[in-house]
Amino acid sequence: MDQLFLSDGNTLAARWQEAFPHARLIEPGAAAGIAGAADALLWLDGGRIRDRGGLERAARQALEASPRVIVMRPAPSESEAFALLSLGVSGYCHLAASPAQLREIAGVVADGGIWMPPELLRRLLGLSRRVVSPAPRDAAGVESLTEKEFAVASLVGGGASNREIAERLAMSERTVKSHLSSIFRKMDVRDRVQLALAMNDIPVDGGA
Repeated sequence: MDQLFLSDGNTLAARWQEAFPHARLIEPGAAAGIAGAADALLWLDGGRIRDRGGLERAARQALEASPRVIVMRPAPSESEAFALLSLGVSGYCHLAASPAQLREIAGVVADGGIWMPPELLRRLLGLSRRVVSPAPRDAAGVESLTEKEFAVASLVGGGASNREIAERLAMSERTVKSHLSSIFRKMDVRDRVQLALAMNDIPVDGGA
C-alpha cells in the first residue's frame, strides 16, 4: 500500500523515509488529485496546524481522497483524538513516532483497524470501567479463547501495551502478537482498540 505524507514541509522527515522508503510527500490540499490516493494510506502532518478547526478541515479534505487517514500531532490529546476518530480518521498518533511505530500503525490501519496512542486508550478504558464491568470468561466470543489468550485479552482490556503484557505473562512480545492475531480472529475484532472495548463489555461492530 502506498504511503502518502500530507505536509507543507519541503522534504519527508527522516523517520518517515526510514519507515517507508517509497513514501511520497504531497501538499495537504492536493491529495484528492493524486492518482491512486484512494487506495493509499494518508498521513496528515498536523504539526503546524494550531487550532482544532483547521485540523478537522484538513482531516476532512484528506478523507475525501482516501478512507485511510492517520493524523500526526506533536501533543496528542484525548478530546482531539475522539473528535478526529468521530470524523472517520483511522489513526491518531504522535508526530515524533519512531519508524517501527509508524510501520505498526500502518499495518493496523491497512488491515481495517483503528489506532490511537496507548495512553489515550487507557484513559478511555478507565472511564468505561466506571460504568461497565469487564467481560466475563463465558461472554460471547471470549469463551473460545485459550487461558493464555484470555489473559492477554484481559490485559489489553486494562490498557496494557504488548511490552507490559509480555512482562506480566513471562512471554516474548512476538508471542503476545501471535496471541493477539488469534484473539482478533476468534472475537471478530480488527484491532486492540476494538478488543479493549469488547473486553470492557462495550458494544463494537467487528464485522463492518
